[in-house]
Amino acid sequence: MTNDTPKLAADLWRLHEAEETVSAIRSGAVDAFVVQEPEGERVYALATADLPYSVLVETMQQGAAMLDRNGEIIYCNASLAALVGQTRESLIGVPLKVLVADQLAFQKLLQEAELQSCEGEMQLLQADGMVPAKFSCRSLSSDKSTIGVLITDLTTQKQEADIVARLQQVQDGERRRLARELHDSVGQLLASIAMNIARVRAESDKLSPEVAELVIQNGSMVNEITNEIRTISHLLHPPLLDEMGLPLALRWYIDGFMERSKIRATVEVPDGFDRLPPDTEIAVFRAVQECLANVHRHSGSSSCSVKLVRDGQELQLQVEDSGSGIPKEKLANVMSSGGVGLRGMRERVRRLGGTLAI
Repeated sequence: MTNDTPKLAADLWRLHEAEETVSAIRSGAVDAFVVQEPEGERVYALATADLPYSVLVETMQQGAAMLDRNGEIIYCNASLAALVGQTRESLIGVPLKVLVADQLAFQKLLQEAELQSCEGEMQLLQADGMVPAKFSCRSLSSDKSTIGVLITDLTTQKQEADIVARLQQVQDGERRRLARELHDSVGQLLASIAMNIARVRAESDKLSPEVAELVIQNGSMVNEITNEIRTISHLLHPPLLDEMGLPLALRWYIDGFMERSKIRATVEVPDGFDRLPPDTEIAVFRAVQECLANVHRHSGSSSCSVKLVRDGQELQLQVEDSGSGIPKEKLANVMSSGGVGLRGMRERVRRLGGTLAI
């Protein structure tokens, strides 16, 4: 027997206590535990103290963790352990930031959580790579020493967003193609028909009055069709957007919108508005199209306004009307549906680093 035997026995006893504590936490047998800190003992009440809440946290698909003042994990559910490919026991005492690709950004998020609930998207590290995740954080104690974190795997959402993005790219390509076909092919055919009718009208004295009148009517109809084709072509992909930029394209579109819908609309664009990247200009233009289409179809408003605000590198698009609004339940359903209306607009904006608020 050596002098190290008592120390070894004490260490083994502390290890046994730690294992028992972890086991009790996992089973929900305890609702609080004491940690010896430099300033003295501290009692940590577990988020699982209430059994129904404990069952909810343990069975939820989101990862959940409780962090101490040092950002170390003092509790985590099974989903978080599965998400990072580790055991729950191995995560206890580990700083959560080591599981995040951008540790500095995560540390800033924890600091913000001491003041208010907050969230951010970051890459969560796994044994064989990374997954996109949303971290939702909030303080769980009055002295801001305990932080609760919910971690949502965004892999499926990102994949769906990529599908929407590819669909929008296909739509934009098809709109350009159709606009070009309408202008170049159909437009040229109509122009030829109009020329032939003009030649017949030049010799209308050789026709009966009834036939001459039909020729005149046909000429008028061809002109109307030509104007409609031009409008449709420009709505599919306005040439003004490529040639002159966003402000003129918006004014042209809104003038046409007022004529078609009989809804009063105003547009406000700052003087000296510079050109934007093509992807940004088309995203803003499509957003205005979608917003005004919704005003026309759903709001019941007799007026609306479109405003562009530019502040340094930030661009704001504001579309307002005086209509009935969208019930929260319906809005949530629309935004989560597989359509390419409001959800598609949100994805366009998100890809540019922006947000959509309704």
